[in-house]
Amino acid sequence: MEADILKNLVKNINQYKAHKKSKDNEIVYETLLAHTELINKYFVKFWQSKNSDEIFDRFCNVFWQKENIDNELKNKAKDLLKEIIMIMPIFHDIGKVNPNFQLMKLKVNDFKENKAYVNTHHSFLSSMFYMDYCRKLVYDEKNEDEIVNLLAEFILYNGYIIARHHSELGSLTEFTKLINLDDDTYFSKLKQIINNEDIYSVKIDFIKSDIEDMFRNLNKVDKDAEKVGRRSIKQGVYLSIYIRWLYSLLVASDYYATSEFMNDTDFSEVSDLDNIGYWNKFYEETSLLKSIRKYQKTKYPLSDEELNTVKDINILRSEIFCEVEEKIKANADKNIFYLEAPTGSGKSNTAINASFKLMQHDDRLQKIFYIYPFNTLVEQNLETLEKIFADNEAIKQNIAVINSITPIKVSEKDLNDNEEKDVYQKALLDRQFLNYPMILSTHVSLFNIIFGNRQSDVFAFYQLANSVIVLDEIQSYKNKIWAEIICYLKELAKMFNIKIIIMSATLPDLDILSRFQAQAVNLLENPSRFFAVNCFKNRVKLNYDLLKVDKDSILDELKTHLKQYLKSDKKILIEFIKKKTAHDFWVDLQENEDFKDVQIEYLSGDDSIAERKRILDKVKKATDTMILVSTQVIEAGVDIDMDIGYKNISKLDSEEQFLGRINRSCKKEGIAYFFEVDEASDIYIDDVRLSESIVLKNVNMQKILELKLFDEYYKKVLKTTMGKYGYHFDEFIKDISDLNYESISTHMKLIDDTQDMVQIYIIRTLCVDGEVLDGKQIWDNYVDLWENGRKTMSYAEWKIKLSRITSKMNNFIYQVSKHNLHIGQFYEQMGNIICLDDGDKYFKKDKFNREMLQGVGGMDFI
Repeated sequence: MEADILKNLVKNINQYKAHKKSKDNEIVYETLLAHTELINKYFVKFWQSKNSDEIFDRFCNVFWQKENIDNELKNKAKDLLKEIIMIMPIFHDIGKVNPNFQLMKLKVNDFKENKAYVNTHHSFLSSMFYMDYCRKLVYDEKNEDEIVNLLAEFILYNGYIIARHHSELGSLTEFTKLINLDDDTYFSKLKQIINNEDIYSVKIDFIKSDIEDMFRNLNKVDKDAEKVGRRSIKQGVYLSIYIRWLYSLLVASDYYATSEFMNDTDFSEVSDLDNIGYWNKFYEETSLLKSIRKYQKTKYPLSDEELNTVKDINILRSEIFCEVEEKIKANADKNIFYLEAPTGSGKSNTAINASFKLMQHDDRLQKIFYIYPFNTLVEQNLETLEKIFADNEAIKQNIAVINSITPIKVSEKDLNDNEEKDVYQKALLDRQFLNYPMILSTHVSLFNIIFGNRQSDVFAFYQLANSVIVLDEIQSYKNKIWAEIICYLKELAKMFNIKIIIMSATLPDLDILSRFQAQAVNLLENPSRFFAVNCFKNRVKLNYDLLKVDKDSILDELKTHLKQYLKSDKKILIEFIKKKTAHDFWVDLQENEDFKDVQIEYLSGDDSIAERKRILDKVKKATDTMILVSTQVIEAGVDIDMDIGYKNISKLDSEEQFLGRINRSCKKEGIAYFFEVDEASDIYIDDVRLSESIVLKNVNMQKILELKLFDEYYKKVLKTTMGKYGYHFDEFIKDISDLNYESISTHMKLIDDTQDMVQIYIIRTLCVDGEVLDGKQIWDNYVDLWENGRKTMSYAEWKIKLSRITSKMNNFIYQVSKHNLHIGQFYEQMGNIICLDDGDKYFKKDKFNREMLQGVGGMDFI
């Protein structure tokens, strides 16, 4: 059918080319018709593999739920809408009939330049052809007016997707400005050109009223869903997802189709988790699961009275595990789940089991995403999974880490069994489009997929459908977008059949911010019964005496206070919220005669993964007194067990995360001292959790922290958030209504842009996991790959080798603020990375000394 459409519309269709490649020193062309057949193959493949008919039905049911027409007409409209969706790949490149594209881009000399086309572009022209063709289908006289009214706007949306398929998602408003039919517009001129040229078999006969029909429903989202003629927020979010979804499907299909031509290889293999029973079998055979199952059969559940007497933390972990499993099984048809449980209570293992149980219940589910706030936690949880599946290489090969520091995954088996170039291309496509059964990544990566507007951001959006997503510590980001996060995730999960588990020891009731939506399922009926158990609640004694010491004296007082533990064989953690304060205090301790016999380490966001691993391993193995000075990087999920803690106060939930590093095993007696030397408001800008009434300087908050009454705390936080940032949510809804993807992306950034930061590569020689890394050799290899690699390698091979080199380079790269930056003469610059030689001079006691580059200014967080 797809070939027939092009053959009927484009005269001499076989003369037009879509792509070219060099093969055996000759130029080989792919015809437009051949490319169209390939992209259609992949589009249909991906549509079917992701159960897209169900997604489409859910979209239509929500989007047209208020339309006052009978079901027969709605079903007819659905059938026609699906028809115009399924022909999008057929039209996506039809604009390549532009003779300027054929001549100047592909060097097909059979064509002559035609200045009337203005440029060589093809996507906008493809969009015009598509919209005209769909206009004729929709406005056919056999279609009732109600159907025309329902579908007119979708001609515009789908046309916009085609127009943008080689660029980022921007603003629909900008597109609408381009397609009006005033005499001097590009759209009007293209219409005249096509109708005057002997290219297209059918006259383009758009008229102004057609455009007006398409525009009629734009910008109709309103918070008050009952207003006549207005769409609900839910419908607005569904529409924004619809466009993003089809854009992702079209771009993915185009990339795969082009890759097949360029490599003469079919890449249609879909890597989904379709054998969860096999994975679960290995999981259940671990000693940990056998122990939990035995407990489940013989002792679960404990009464509240019995629970309060428990001293073995593993019993509490088993109780939580079993209760969550029961709740999952009873609510497996729901989409959003909250797991609030104490630090050290085995949430990661519980989440693995919950995700497996969800997949076993719903065989449509195909992928699992484990999402963490930091790369360090990604690596930590990868180690956990690799231990679980230690004896099964096939399963381990199907677990992928997706972040900026991990090389693109390449199957060694594929390299042995297939041509190298095909393996590299498959590996690159897998990475770009997340073609893996199980994925570990970061909040930033996931939010780029869901909210980003760059083409590379949206590549894998369609892959989120029919998946389980475990989100760890999502509340750790700015609370001004909490409402936007939960609002969008709830609708995305419903439309895409996603199961989302949001977990933390300090989890706000985000349902309060999304009152018009379905409530989430709490996986622990009463989390407070676990927080109240002595084993959790009293494992760390809290002391606030140091808060009475003034800021000018506190650092000296800290050193004095520490001396009582110097011969205690205790592990001591000291957390500061400013990097400079932490670094300087660590240096002071090392240079202090009283601490000369004590092991002292310093951990910050500047440390490489290898250095961080060295430090944490040393801390875990220490048997004598050990002091670890750290920034906030220690808070979220770092698996260490200290005896004594000191912390600069900040947010109450950060205090609880910190306490989770003290007496984590509940086998000793822990104590934590709170102090203040730096103001948290200097670090966490505009965070309502820093109000004077809800930080530890307030006696009531001290009581809340001691009793673990986080529900009371978050009620105050959420009330303030709604009052202060209600306008911010309204701005988000306006961006959704306007289908302004660029603004949505900016609005939902978890971390503000680092345009004022520069990357510094410092040449040194390091030993990482027994391997000697020569910083200069790695840099030279990097430069050579940029300057010469593309001349001798395919793009895919180049990207993969680049990812391997940049992974090693991360051991030498530091982010430095441009503010007050004094570099002087440097060794070399490549792109946005400045390389400095004689690297050891930039380190003091083997720690990066940023004052060498920028005095006392610069980035002072994490």
